[in-house]
Amino acid sequence: MAVSINRDMDQGSDFTFSYVVRGSDGLPRDISSGYTAYSQMRRFYSSTTGFDLTASITGTTGNVTVSLSAAQTKNIKSGVWFYDVELHSNGSSNIQRMVQGMITVYPEVTKIP
Repeated sequence: MAVSINRDMDQGSDFTFSYVVRGSDGLPRDISSGYTAYSQMRRFYSSTTGFDLTASITGTTGNVTVSLSAAQTKNIKSGVWFYDVELHSNGSSNIQRMVQGMITVYPEVTKIP
């Protein structure tokens, strides 16, 4: 079962967070080989369009980093969005949702040309 964690995003700023994938024993899982992480955010669960978040596996400690650049977040409307992070086992149909929740996007006020 996925862990639910809500996040805040500042429109027009770099956005990043990390999550550690753990096994049933509570220890970090080595997912550095044979796995790919994916993440998306959508305005509503039923939305057909959304944003792909960059999800990368770093090291052997089960760490998945999710990010967007300032140029990318600038184009996201303020408000509440839904997201999740999935771990796909390469070469099989095994897909696990690791983390899910809401991202509140706060509007950018300062506009620098």
